[in-house]
Amino acid sequence: MKKYRMLFISDIRHTGLDPVLMVGIFAPLALLVVSRFGFPMIADWLTNGYAFDLYQYSSFAAIFLVMTFPMLTGMMTGLLMLDERDENVISYYAVTPLMRRGYMVYRLVLPSLLCAFLSSLFFIVSGLSSFQLEHVYILLLLAFEAPCFALFLASFAANKVEGLALAKVGGLFIAGPILAYFVPSPWQFIGAWIPTYWPAKLFFVVEMASGFSVLAYFMVGLLFHLSLLGIMIRIFIKRAD
Repeated sequence: MKKYRMLFISDIRHTGLDPVLMVGIFAPLALLVVSRFGFPMIADWLTNGYAFDLYQYSSFAAIFLVMTFPMLTGMMTGLLMLDERDENVISYYAVTPLMRRGYMVYRLVLPSLLCAFLSSLFFIVSGLSSFQLEHVYILLLLAFEAPCFALFLASFAANKVEGLALAKVGGLFIAGPILAYFVPSPWQFIGAWIPTYWPAKLFFVVEMASGFSVLAYFMVGLLFHLSLLGIMIRIFIKRAD
């Protein structure tokens, strides 16, 4: 554990010195505060002034906002990996007790745990949805999305500047919740290739159904995310070599 602790301390130091990386931590917390206090204020204003009930979209707002968490934590990790690749640090880790395998495990697990923690906090505290036991399935899918997004940046960006540009393009993946909520079945399944579609769809299924339907969507989403993660790992290793 000592080898991981040193790398973790290095990450904290690096993140504290880089405002861009700090976004991965503070942006989810800011969204949590806005959801908890800003959403009710806006909803009441729209109800009183325009007779528009924003509360009927609270579930959509919840999953739409929480879907940014794996992107933000993944972006933070992906940019760290780009810095380490530019500085040839990854090759250094390969000949240390950490080894490349240990480095990869750390880089994949850290954003997953961070995303799962922040997402859990959001579901519990935001007030936009009541936390249910089935939400654990959604948290697992979100946890897999964070390292996928990190590897996406680290694999296809040549440097940190390109990584930031690619992160903005990757923001288009937020279309998943929009398709899952507004597009009727079966047309919404055209978005099944978008990673964010599956946790969003599962979220709405949890609200409307139970039992087999929830488990079925979770298993399909899990297989999709595991396959995507495996593909991204192979691409990253190939490009790193």
